[in-house]
Amino acid sequence: MERDYDVTVIGSGIGGLCAGALLAKRGYRTLLVESLDRWGGRLSTVEKDGYKLPTGAILLHRDGPLENIYREVGADFEVVNLPKTLHCRIEGKDYQMKLNNPLTLLKVISDLEISGGKLARLGGSLAAEIGKKKIQQTLGKGTKNPFARGARLNFREWLMQYTDNEVLHKIFDAIIVAVLVCHSWELPASEFFSYMTALGALADAGIAPRGNVELIQGLVEAIKENGDAWLSSPVRQIMVRKGEAQGIVVEKEGRDVTVISKVVISDTGPKRTVDLAGSDNFSRKYLREIRMRLRAGPAMLVLAASDAPLLPENAHFMVISGARRLVCAGDIALLCPDLAPRGKHLSYYCGYPLNSLVPMEVEWEKTQCQRDLEEHFPDITKHGEILHMGVHDVDSDFPGARAWPGYDMPPETSIKNLYNIGEGVRATGWSGTNKAATTAREVADMVAKTLDRC
Repeated sequence: MERDYDVTVIGSGIGGLCAGALLAKRGYRTLLVESLDRWGGRLSTVEKDGYKLPTGAILLHRDGPLENIYREVGADFEVVNLPKTLHCRIEGKDYQMKLNNPLTLLKVISDLEISGGKLARLGGSLAAEIGKKKIQQTLGKGTKNPFARGARLNFREWLMQYTDNEVLHKIFDAIIVAVLVCHSWELPASEFFSYMTALGALADAGIAPRGNVELIQGLVEAIKENGDAWLSSPVRQIMVRKGEAQGIVVEKEGRDVTVISKVVISDTGPKRTVDLAGSDNFSRKYLREIRMRLRAGPAMLVLAASDAPLLPENAHFMVISGARRLVCAGDIALLCPDLAPRGKHLSYYCGYPLNSLVPMEVEWEKTQCQRDLEEHFPDITKHGEILHMGVHDVDSDFPGARAWPGYDMPPETSIKNLYNIGEGVRATGWSGTNKAATTAREVADMVAKTLDRC
């Protein structure tokens, strides 16, 4: 059996959904294929005992690349905004900070009174440095490439210019791990400031009130208006002939289907794309770049049900500094009660191992997470139950992130008309869902130009 489309999109992560919806909206016949029995990848929802559990991403930003795509394709983007309050647990004590603008984060935290004095007397110079975007001058040219000469200053090194206070360093490490899925000594400083600058342009962050899977259904419907979307359909092969992508072979309802298309877009990560297309079809330079650049970020996600709050009052999102593994937590049913049975709470906890470069010792890491949970949230043993403890390791199909910021690949591959989108693809200044949406739009624009010339 053969079918023809203008574009085939492999994988229904938010990148695949956005790219497919944009291209379908622009009039190109589009096919989206997903190996799982649900849409969304790490931006989805599974139900358990009346709770709607996120499969990965929890917080969604408003008025940014993601919501803009929803508007363009005519899909609803219903998100309940978080209060602009950051909770920090530092040396066992809780602090609440109002953050009207993310660019003030450095100064707000450095001015905290801890152990009888400020963490660091940095004055207004840090906020000014961010606000005026002087960081590129500080770090030198070529900072978008962490392999370039003079571009290797990581965030810990940058902060060490101002203070060696380890409490402050641990706070920023926890924040960086929570949002960028790598440690402060692994993250190029330029990437942190690019991220903070982009974040400062966004209005709010929030949570899908009835789970992400309902939110993403609008993108699926946008694709179906000018194409098809298949669940439980694993791709067996990306067909390549004479250096050009020709389509895919996909299993559908127990049979192999050959799909002929002018363009193939992969939201499976650059390494998996190579496996599907065959390494012999890629240039040596491209394969070398993948080996050298891509560094996955591992993460652990714990979801707990309880009949009483486990976190401090109104702690929709909190950063935990100095724990063994935990770096952040939140009570999502506090803001969106439909995510849990009536009167119940649903809290999430994110952990990160000390070593990002090699696979975890899974059982040991789980033990460390469990110890953190019991020490920081002791009521979990009395009022709570762990519904899910997921390990997203560096070598798994769904790591915490497919690449550290600054260590990702361009969307183009060395095969004509074959593109990567989503995690592991370069989008300076963005992370998570906004990064996936940014790469989706960039590739959709390139694909439209290619198809218009055909």
